Amino acid sequence: MASNPFDFGPYDRIFLDEVEIMIEVDGKDKKAFVRKEGDQRPIIMNNDEIKAALDVDELVVERDYYDPRRKDLLATTAAYVSDLPEKKQAKVRRKLFWITLLRQAREEMGGIPHDRRPTIMSEIRGRFMQNYKEMKKLAEIDDDVRVHFNKLPAIGEAPPHDTVQKWSALLNGAGGDARVLIDGRGSAEREPVFTLEERQLQGRFVWRVCSITEPNVAYIFRVMKATERRLNKFRPDGMQLDLGCRTTFYNRVAAIPDFVVYLGQNGEAKAKAKYNIVIGKDRGLPMDLVEADECRLDIVTLLKIIKVWEDLTEEEQEAYEKAQARLWASAVVDHATGFFLSFRLHIRNPSVHTARAAFELVAINKNQIARNAGCRSDWSVAVGLRKVRLDCASWYASDAVITTITDASGTKLHPPVKKPWLRGTMERVFGTLSGLTLQNFSGRTFSDVVKRGDRDPKQGASVDPVMLEAVLIRAIVDIYHNKRSTGKLGGMSPRQAWDEGCRLKPPPPPPTSWHRRNIYGLNLTRVIQPEGIEVMGFFYQSLAIQQMRRDRTGVEVNIRIDVWDLGEITAYDEAGRSLRVAAKLDRMKGMSYWKATTLLHELQVIDVEYTNRTLDQVDAAILAIDDYAEVARMTHSIASPIITEEHVARVEKHIQRPLRVVDESEYTLQLSGQDFSMVPFLADAWGIDDEPEPDDLDVAKSQSEEAVAAKYGETVKSKRKKSKQEPAPPPEAPPKDEPVQQSPTGYSARYTEEH
Repeated sequence: MASNPFDFGPYDRIFLDEVEIMIEVDGKDKKAFVRKEGDQRPIIMNNDEIKAALDVDELVVERDYYDPRRKDLLATTAAYVSDLPEKKQAKVRRKLFWITLLRQAREEMGGIPHDRRPTIMSEIRGRFMQNYKEMKKLAEIDDDVRVHFNKLPAIGEAPPHDTVQKWSALLNGAGGDARVLIDGRGSAEREPVFTLEERQLQGRFVWRVCSITEPNVAYIFRVMKATERRLNKFRPDGMQLDLGCRTTFYNRVAAIPDFVVYLGQNGEAKAKAKYNIVIGKDRGLPMDLVEADECRLDIVTLLKIIKVWEDLTEEEQEAYEKAQARLWASAVVDHATGFFLSFRLHIRNPSVHTARAAFELVAINKNQIARNAGCRSDWSVAVGLRKVRLDCASWYASDAVITTITDASGTKLHPPVKKPWLRGTMERVFGTLSGLTLQNFSGRTFSDVVKRGDRDPKQGASVDPVMLEAVLIRAIVDIYHNKRSTGKLGGMSPRQAWDEGCRLKPPPPPPTSWHRRNIYGLNLTRVIQPEGIEVMGFFYQSLAIQQMRRDRTGVEVNIRIDVWDLGEITAYDEAGRSLRVAAKLDRMKGMSYWKATTLLHELQVIDVEYTNRTLDQVDAAILAIDDYAEVARMTHSIASPIITEEHVARVEKHIQRPLRVVDESEYTLQLSGQDFSMVPFLADAWGIDDEPEPDDLDVAKSQSEEAVAAKYGETVKSKRKKSKQEPAPPPEAPPKDEPVQQSPTGYSARYTEEH
């Protein structure tokens, strides 16, 4: 089956194998690209080839990079909102919050009357707080809704309507680039005033786009300018026509409603079919809106719904009851089709790390995950974001998650309360998942998920998340995605609705390679050494970072790594601009965190002083670890622990000296062969034996202890009792993995992580 097309915009910056290219011909099944510099020979790629190039990071797309409205921002500030100092991040977040609320109110009211503008922002603020209280009250009463709330958000007083309107205009003028909200830089220049005759001539050429012949926009622009030059030959100097530049023409073309363009190019019948039935306006198109949620995996209730609970032994039931208190599920679902874009299973409390890991999986091909679980269906969806709806949980309201979504070209939306058809998709999806898909699995299958402690009698039975992962992935990919729905999908399955919708409106391409690392990577700080930057015993070197070392010797710099590819890291200079730094060992390209840690173990550089190895030894170790099934399982698993800065620190505790690749000589040692096994180093580095974290979620005081225990497990109950008996602890120091506050002379790009 052919892959769905991706939507490339006229201002996107595109790299193919590190060479910048431009789109020349944009077809539905094939696209033709040309090099931006050099020969103009076309590079023709079909949808399958484009999909494959995105999956292996050969194709990198930065959306709207060349938008002329953003040109002032490109050279004056950091490339991503999350790279800005913390105060500026908070400033951007606050302005985006009020802009979004005002735009929602304007859409609901059909415009803001002039006489209501002095009070409208106060009304919007009051409505938002009331909705928040109602949602919090519903979450406290209904045990089936597993959403956790902070205290009421400190949003402050509402700014004046004219101020918010000015912010919104700045955001539109900058092409939606949120960095413009820092201090107003990058706003669009005032458009030139055209005469009535010029506007009429412009309009005649602009509307030629809505033709059944589907003419090329660049060609129409050239014809317009040729017409302008011909007419000016017969006009005096003071009456010369100016029909505008290319940017003005493209902006006017972009202002034409999509329906009008589609109607003119395809006719009335096709326009009605696209906008009125099946994939309709009532629910939108793929990636127009996605929903993310994290909740306890209420596995006991699911097993009772599908009538498997009674088939389990008492020992197995006890294991599931214990597991329920610590198992969490994170998911990102497309609102229009119900298609799962991401799903993770973890024992870590919901946090910034778990939320960002779920969103990163949206941009990654998940076919290997499905194959590992034994799925027969495809799960190769890897796409970019448009609009994202989150609940009001503390980790979703954090600056780190909001700036990550913003940098990924997404827009966070606030969940409405009095429009149930626009929220609650996640709860309905989980209900469908249990009632219609898990029932296809027998009680014997769920018995196999429980493992016994054969070595330690006190250990008892426990639920194996890896085995449970296989059941859930098969339920989602093989059954749920292919089950027909009589609801909003009109008899189609989520997979059919996704494929059909993507043909009508291709989703945005996912961030790949260094672009994905700059958005989702782990944040670390390092001091630049003469040999470069050291991360887990591997060196990264470039001329740019050595220049930074000459300017500020011994100062910590912020870096960002990608656990999926350690062949390159990102370093940040004093102005917050990102620098790509390659690994000195070229074999690192495409190597994941799990392979890299296994390579350290295989080369025997753990807790030793002598770490010089020959290139032959490195190659032999790389070939050996390619055959380790455990590495592949950990890499492509939704149940593997989420790698954080803490795991990187654990690895570096065992690296006494970095790995150095040297030539063969009399001083090199012949390493003895060693069978791969889950030694304590790898178990610690991968987080396999991590203990479940204590539940630290905020619980409303209005809930009874019985309701708290039923909803959150016994850990919350015991914690609340302890807090009443013991005095309040002194303020804790900041977490170790939070970036250190730098002095004014240091490099201080800020991209926060929160627990």
